[in-house]
Amino acid sequence: MSATCSVPASASSTTHRPVTLSRSSGAMALTIRIVGAGGMFLSHIVLARSLGVAGFGEYSLAIAWLQVLTVAGKLGLDNTSLRYVSEYVTRNENGKLRGFIKQSTRAALLASGTVSTVVIATVFSFWISIGDGMAGCLIVAALMIPLISLRQIQEASLRGVGRLFESQISTVVWPLLLSLLAFVVWQTSSSGVSSLTASILHLIAILVVSMMVFLFQRQQAFRIDQTSAMESCRQQWKHTAMAFLFAEGLIALKSRACVALAGMLLDREAVGLYGAMEKFADVSLLASQSLGLIIAPQFASLYAAGRYPEMRRLMRQGQFLGLAFTLPVAIGVAFFGDYVFLLLGPGYRAGWTVLMALLGSACIASFSGPAAYVLQMTGGERTMLLITAASAATNILLSLLLMPAYGILGLGISQMATSLVWTIGVRSCLAWHPAWQKSISHANQNEVSR
Repeated sequence: MSATCSVPASASSTTHRPVTLSRSSGAMALTIRIVGAGGMFLSHIVLARSLGVAGFGEYSLAIAWLQVLTVAGKLGLDNTSLRYVSEYVTRNENGKLRGFIKQSTRAALLASGTVSTVVIATVFSFWISIGDGMAGCLIVAALMIPLISLRQIQEASLRGVGRLFESQISTVVWPLLLSLLAFVVWQTSSSGVSSLTASILHLIAILVVSMMVFLFQRQQAFRIDQTSAMESCRQQWKHTAMAFLFAEGLIALKSRACVALAGMLLDREAVGLYGAMEKFADVSLLASQSLGLIIAPQFASLYAAGRYPEMRRLMRQGQFLGLAFTLPVAIGVAFFGDYVFLLLGPGYRAGWTVLMALLGSACIASFSGPAAYVLQMTGGERTMLLITAASAATNILLSLLLMPAYGILGLGISQMATSLVWTIGVRSCLAWHPAWQKSISHANQNEVSR
């Protein structure tokens, strides 16, 4: 690691970012996520009704594998972007900022293209055993890996420089566009919508939003001082990205392993049933996840500036806002569950108990607030890696133990246990974080001085 990469800027040269989640940015984030949640809800209804339980199972399984494989395509560079772009903006280190954006883009393109090629080759090699419908969905999903990988890294960079709207608008556009396309095909096609057709429509929606984010990122790039000499901290970036990569891979296993396991050990209808319930339960977490992503760059900036008490205050704000959305939405979905199943169509009512378990899991996870982002943005990558590994192991082990006896309900129960392990882990480790201890010390000193 070069010396230029490890010496922080002086306090006098630091340009501080906002230290709290302002009303305008908070309102914008919440509005975007509410509209996005509505779009997700609508797309789930249209796809669930048009595909049927078995077709929705194939589609859900392909998307689950897409989410897991995209982790490898990103190389952990999305979270790395949140951290370093925020730090370099805070310290006015434009040379490092330019170097990071260029090298991270190049690395993501190479990695995601390689993953996509390997997946396509594997599917063609085992086409007969996979089956025509599932194989076609996986091919389309593989084509989305480079698009989603690069888009998410670009969105993280936009969040790092404070471009909230541009970094979040895709969460609204793609589900609404997917809903519209699926509805039009459903109503105009005499043969209905197949899982392959749904996957292709998903690809079209992703392609549109990827082009949008690319243009936003290009516009923002021109605002960076182009006269600064480009600097590289490749080893530092690599080490941080690798920690994020392993952690995010384990997070994908923690959250998406259930669909993959159901696909291997149960039938397509079970996968479709569980996938539909999981997607509806995930709606309750959209606000807390979105707020965490929005304020994550602020944690990095405050940590770089040594403003630890303000980090603690921001953490409390994020936790309160996340709980204020997650709990009411989860209760509302549970209370109006009969209407949800009416919208989904016949065949999904058997997923009621699974939906309740997954909503319980979402509520448990919401109590962790943005604690994971605090650890990730302040040098706690290895700690997060251990917590995530314990959570993933809990999920996989309990799923394998409970699924033979309880079917997909066993998967829901394992998700609740996983959320409990995750919440206890991140909250406990945050309490002992050096920056957290310093913030407590500062708060105590202020109390004494008063």
